[in-house]
Amino acid sequence: MKVQHSRPHKHTSVTLHAIRQRSGVPYEIERRVCTACKRVLDEKPLRRAAA
Repeated sequence: MKVQHSRPHKHTSVTLHAIRQRSGVPYEIERRVCTACKRVLDEKPLRRAAA
């Protein structure tokens, strides 16, 4: 399977919030994702989510 690379672009990010588990504990995560290529540019935990 050959991966085709699209032409270079400037990443345009959008901020998304999600709930993820870390060691069995739910956390709210803030993700910055490029709208064009869907690549995760940044991800950081915000706070512990209610169970």
